[in-house]
Amino acid sequence: MKRVLILGALVLLIPWNSSNAMQTGIEFLRACGAAVKQADGVPVSGQESVESLWCLSYLAGFTDSLRLTASLFKPQNQKVCLPEEGTSGEQLARIVTKWLKDHPEHIHESGRIQIMFALVNAFPCK
Repeated sequence: MKRVLILGALVLLIPWNSSNAMQTGIEFLRACGAAVKQADGVPVSGQESVESLWCLSYLAGFTDSLRLTASLFKPQNQKVCLPEEGTSGEQLARIVTKWLKDHPEHIHESGRIQIMFALVNAFPCK
């Protein structure tokens, strides 16, 4: 519990300004890569722990938004169909990390767009 409180405090200290408003694939690869390392039991630094928490939190919010949109509006051209049983943060971090590693030509582009491409590839609607 103490570790969670410390990590939460560290997240609050991260400077979120307008220059950080659009994270690229680089930031997501670093942060989600740290989450994968941590899930695999590889020791990570304090900074990597913070980045891991940021990645997992971001992906949870991102997928919650997709689920909410799908349930409220039932879009006809929906591209991502997340499993009904849900997805773990670790699974999402692995999907995003793999996508970014497999598509380095897009790593400098919007991380949000790359996350969407990763999820469309992993969970296409049938």
